[in-house]
Amino acid sequence: MRYNLNNKRFKLLFLFSAFLFIFNCNPEGGEYVSDYDLVYTNYSPEYDFNKTYTYSLPEGVIKIDGEDDDDPEFIDKVYSDAILSNLKTNLDAMNWTEVDASDSPDIVIVASAFDQSFYYYFPPPGYPGWGWWYPGYIPGYVSGYKTGSILIQMTVPKDATNNEIPVNWICGVNGLLQGSTAYVIDRIDRNLNQAFKQAPFNN
Repeated sequence: MRYNLNNKRFKLLFLFSAFLFIFNCNPEGGEYVSDYDLVYTNYSPEYDFNKTYTYSLPEGVIKIDGEDDDDPEFIDKVYSDAILSNLKTNLDAMNWTEVDASDSPDIVIVASAFDQSFYYYFPPPGYPGWGWWYPGYIPGYVSGYKTGSILIQMTVPKDATNNEIPVNWICGVNGLLQGSTAYVIDRIDRNLNQAFKQAPFNN
């Protein structure tokens, strides 16, 4: 059984990290949606990632919406399952072993996600000879885009002090939420795979 997220310590952990991890995507200049995908990782240099560990995955990827609810809300199951499946594949490839949350795993994975919408208003152009346009003659228009962010954290509850849980590795993935479900999942897989190719796992 995977662990549930009804734990305020973990909630505060990924809510705080969510505010630290906000990428701004430029809606111009790329030929493909995937051109805007970003992968960020950081880690504790003191932690030995070359060892093999036991780990536990969450029951789902929690949706960050800024509300402090006791019962967490999860993102769409299709995407949540894809994210957790990818994490398991990459962690198992390092010879780490998934165990039940009740078996005191060495590593507890915290996974969360949120989305942001950006809108722009483009005013109408001036009408030649008038200095400005006649009201109601040329309308402006609104354009925008939506981005999604995934946050993955490797925590070590056994090393918690003063109710603070250390995070030894963090991964942030951000991209435009456009395309079919299959296309979005394919990009999630490619970006998470890229995260596991970066330090410290590429050593």
